[in-house]
Amino acid sequence: MRKRLRQLLLLIGFIFFTIIFLDTQGCFDKRPYRGISHASHTHYVPRDWDGSVSVSQFPQRPPGPCERITQQGQFAEIPDCQP
Repeated sequence: MRKRLRQLLLLIGFIFFTIIFLDTQGCFDKRPYRGISHASHTHYVPRDWDGSVSVSQFPQRPPGPCERITQQGQFAEIPDCQP
């Protein structure tokens, strides 16, 4: 009985810490951009950023409700967007 209880607690702990790890990696974040800490500030890059443009060329504020961040680090308006 104790062995099953210990196994159950270990399984629950493993699942709990796996969910925490995945959350810290941004797996549950649905935003189309992510923040990258850069010294004392944060740069916002698109989620599909390939690294060809330096992080320092991306904006230091997140995009607005009708904006998106391009691969070159510029804000672009989303067509037909209703904020």
